[in-house]
Amino acid sequence: MTNPYINAPIQARMYTNAVHKVVWVVAVVASAGLLAPPLFFIAAKKRVVSMAVPAVYAAIIYGSAILGSILGNPKNWVGGVLAITMIVAAVHAAILDVDWKPGR
Repeated sequence: MTNPYINAPIQARMYTNAVHKVVWVVAVVASAGLLAPPLFFIAAKKRVVSMAVPAVYAAIIYGSAILGSILGNPKNWVGGVLAITMIVAAVHAAILDVDWKPGR
């Protein structure tokens, strides 16, 4: 006999309260997106997102910074990439726990 509530994978809450969520979103914005990969790594360890999410954020954020320093930044593309990634990461961090339900 299987029960969907007993056999369901445990998914922890990403944020304990609203202040915790605000602190994480502000940290991502204040660090210009550089703290996005650690945030999403923690979310992946809690099984809120896939483990590929922090890898993609790290590749985009750190990769663009490294490529910009190696290749040069003649048209200021690194700032644009980091700004867009920071906005996407902040919105993603803000909506992580929206669909969480107790017992799920």
